[in-house]
Amino acid sequence: MRGAGLLRLGAQFVGALLLAIVAVLCLALFARTLQVRWRPPVPEVVHGGEKDRYLAQLDLVHPESAPNFVVILFDDLGWGDLSVQGNRLIETPRIDEAASQGVRFTQFYSSSGACTPSRASLLTGRYPPRAGASLHVFFPDDSWVGFARRLAGVPNELPADEILLPEVLRAAGYATGMVGKWHLGGLDGYRPLSRGFDDYFGVLWSNDMAPLHLYRGDEVVQEDLRPRNGFGERDEESPLGPGGVEQARLTQRYTDEAVRFLEEHQEDPFFLYVAHTFPHVPLYPSKRQEGRSAAGRYGDVVADLDRSTGEILDALERLGLTERTLVLITSDNGADYGGSPGALRGRKGQILEGGQRVPLIARWPGTVQPGGVVESMAMNIDFFPTLLALAGLPLPEDRMIDGRDLRAVLESGATTPHDLLYYFSPAESLPGAVRDDRFKLLLETGDWGRSRAHLSRLDIDAEAHDLRDKHPQVAERLMESLTQKRLEFESNPRGWRSGRSGPAAFASASTDGLLAAP
Repeated sequence: MRGAGLLRLGAQFVGALLLAIVAVLCLALFARTLQVRWRPPVPEVVHGGEKDRYLAQLDLVHPESAPNFVVILFDDLGWGDLSVQGNRLIETPRIDEAASQGVRFTQFYSSSGACTPSRASLLTGRYPPRAGASLHVFFPDDSWVGFARRLAGVPNELPADEILLPEVLRAAGYATGMVGKWHLGGLDGYRPLSRGFDDYFGVLWSNDMAPLHLYRGDEVVQEDLRPRNGFGERDEESPLGPGGVEQARLTQRYTDEAVRFLEEHQEDPFFLYVAHTFPHVPLYPSKRQEGRSAAGRYGDVVADLDRSTGEILDALERLGLTERTLVLITSDNGADYGGSPGALRGRKGQILEGGQRVPLIARWPGTVQPGGVVESMAMNIDFFPTLLALAGLPLPEDRMIDGRDLRAVLESGATTPHDLLYYFSPAESLPGAVRDDRFKLLLETGDWGRSRAHLSRLDIDAEAHDLRDKHPQVAERLMESLTQKRLEFESNPRGWRSGRSGPAAFASASTDGLLAAP
């Protein structure tokens, strides 16, 4: 009898699973038809008026001496993927040269272990939940995943009332250009030209998503005609087929577009954001580089990125812009399975160090001392306030800006302006870890079968040993800070200065039990 009951339960489970699969397939089949008739919901605009008033009062006091900014962002490049960071298989001579001409940060972080939330923070100076980008990553609206996000009421583009770095700089008189991967929204009004960029060439999504159209401005210049499998092309060894963007040419095409922008705007103050598609999977090195790296296909792709960086730096030199231009070279999160986190624990998607600690090289001859190594902690949220301060522009006052001005760190090697940094999992809207200058406390390590807090000494250990029993006061202090920050994000998820504003849809986790000492 017991065996028959188990069989019935098993049959019921299989039946329910099949029904669920059929339901998902039906939604996918009708998604495109429904989207034509139905305007997808977008995040509520709460502080649009404050944003407009802020941008309207901006002006460059001395445009003739305003510094230029170039941000080069790699996708999934790990902390240990550069030869200057100790990699012994991958050669990156041009990035290494940039490090010798500027400063290299050894404890620099992305704000998240995934693409969308990290990029949102880089451009807004705010932790991912404040920017409305805390629940995993955005997907193409033509995909069933993107459609499912809509049905669930989960945002799939950056809220219109967020203030982006290019919006500020353009309002102040900068020429603004972007090349590469956007990943912050695909609807009309949410693509790069609507979010502060004068010029755009690239793809809106990760290269493992479909459809992956190639855009110039708001126009599709190459449509993705490949067959769909529901997600996209996760592995180059199992391609979707012909009819898509030739990814082996993307890095060079991005480079050519970046150089063109520099040539066209050499007389203007400019902000250029080069957001590479690689080394995110699938991996497609150029024909010129394929098969040459000792690190295999992944190394080939990184070598292409190194060559691209060198061509952009050469263009700045040829145009006489080197000493007027701050160049920042970094990654949007830690290494995926094909890359290297170095000696760090964890990978992309995790709040362990390997998921969020990434390279940063800052090059500005004549201003940044060459050959420096900065061991102070910093994060990509710092780009926004630092670049605005260098341009002589004020920060918005209606919202919390989590980043800090790094000018003193860059120019004189001063210590970090941060007392604490918080880590955000791509799947959570509340911080899951916190660090100070030496210690880091995680609420959970994510290890199989275990769920408890973990205290590490980051200056001498790679998160291997739990030191709460050795440093109970440190653990208690960091737990209290983390608890208070989680309560802050629950009560005011978007971080409005005027108090609790906007929907609380981004705060989903609970702080139950966090007030107890570890």
